[in-house]
Amino acid sequence: THTLSLSLSLSLSLSLYIYISWKKKREKNKEKALDLRNIHHSDHHRSQAIRFCVFAMELAQLEALCERLYNSQDSVERAHAENTLKCFSMNTDYISQCQYILDHALTPYALMLASSSLLKQVTEHSLALQLRLDIRNYLINYLATRGPELQPFVTASLIQLLCRVTKFGWYDDDRFRDVVKESTNFLSQATSDHYAIGLKILNQLVSEMNQPNPGLPSTHHRRVACAFRDQSLYQIFQISLTSLRQLKSDVVSRLQELALSLSLKCLSFDFVGTSIDESSEEFGTVQIPSSWRPVLEDSETLQIFFDYYAITKALFPRRLVNFMLLLYSICVCVFKP
Repeated sequence: THTLSLSLSLSLSLSLYIYISWKKKREKNKEKALDLRNIHHSDHHRSQAIRFCVFAMELAQLEALCERLYNSQDSVERAHAENTLKCFSMNTDYISQCQYILDHALTPYALMLASSSLLKQVTEHSLALQLRLDIRNYLINYLATRGPELQPFVTASLIQLLCRVTKFGWYDDDRFRDVVKESTNFLSQATSDHYAIGLKILNQLVSEMNQPNPGLPSTHHRRVACAFRDQSLYQIFQISLTSLRQLKSDVVSRLQELALSLSLKCLSFDFVGTSIDESSEEFGTVQIPSSWRPVLEDSETLQIFFDYYAITKALFPRRLVNFMLLLYSICVCVFKP
């Protein structure tokens, strides 16, 4: 009963507060918020106008539930929190409420709830095209403005959401394909935090495109993966090489590792549809497209990899060993008679 009443209370207050806030924001700037025109509130919800003043208190309650969901050692307490909060990932009416949580919550666990709930919504429901575009645009702006201050696990979840909505919408609208260009905007920012976010987006995008997803037929996955391979992957590989050159003398080793990881993911992409397991350390035969041969035959490309092996082998040796094994396979493929 307590769970039901709290869930209903959250629903009523969140719905009302967002409706009022939306009307005000729409008059000032239609582009700042998600398009909520398709979300209809019943007369019963709107009749709760007097309740919106207690929303701040209930947001604090939600944050406390999220803390229990992700941190509690008590399985009963975690189950209670999960049961109370599952509406955010199961009911599409809660998508706008997830946005409100991202905008106003103070704890990383509440942000994680909103992000993971949106990921499940995008994966399991056929959302309207405009809503998916709005989510995409919102995430890019959110990562640009708030990304550097977020906890790493929240940033990773938001980036996964961005890449998932990008993959699922790749053939629905050309604007989804602009994510590579927009990632480079992060790389051109003055801060290393923004640079890291740009590299993380590209890393996750390559991983997302390379692996099947629940909710996406395997034939559609392969169609999108092939289009991504032909339209964007080489550009991303070139970005990784440029980053490696720029970061060669950088003291921020996390950026070097992200750039190396991006090169590794590009070169180990499933070019021919053989369902490579990214977690495996066995690379087997690497099928590099012929259009990639000039850059791989360039001595400067090989030299940058060997330079990084010498510079950073003490910092992340396992990744470098995997990289050199992959590089050997590529050399066999590229330079064979």
